Amino acid sequence: MKQEINLLIEQLKETWEGDPWFGRNASVLLGEVSEQAAFEKISGQHSILELVWHMCNWREFVISHLAPSEKSLAHFEHNDWQNLDHTNKSLWPEGRKRLQQTQDELIRLLQQKDDSILAQNVSERTYPYRKLLTGIIQHDIYHLGQIAFLTKALKASGTE
Repeated sequence: MKQEINLLIEQLKETWEGDPWFGRNASVLLGEVSEQAAFEKISGQHSILELVWHMCNWREFVISHLAPSEKSLAHFEHNDWQNLDHTNKSLWPEGRKRLQQTQDELIRLLQQKDDSILAQNVSERTYPYRKLLTGIIQHDIYHLGQIAFLTKALKASGTE
């Protein structure tokens, strides 16, 4: 049966390209971010660029558990909140592309699964796939909220 998996797929799609209750979807929101805004740091906080790469990292963690991978938890912990070169302007389009690729890959892999995986424990973790998958959706929404706030703050300050 794939009832719950299909619901998770729909939630990923809704967050990415649908009409989510929380506001603008990820595609629209990220499309509104200028290159200049993506690299700005307000009061020493993470830039939008850093948020996008952080989201990619943990989406890749989920992918690595849905499809066998050589990457361990230590790899993802090491790559969390990377020290990105904010003078390298190619990181913005590359990060957006990578985020889109993780979206496509997550959906593709989930379409191959059925609900039985949801009760299984995730390797290197003490919780089941249900928590991992709902967690990545929550994680995305949390950081999309930060991106929306930063975008609005940068526009208001005239920085963007």
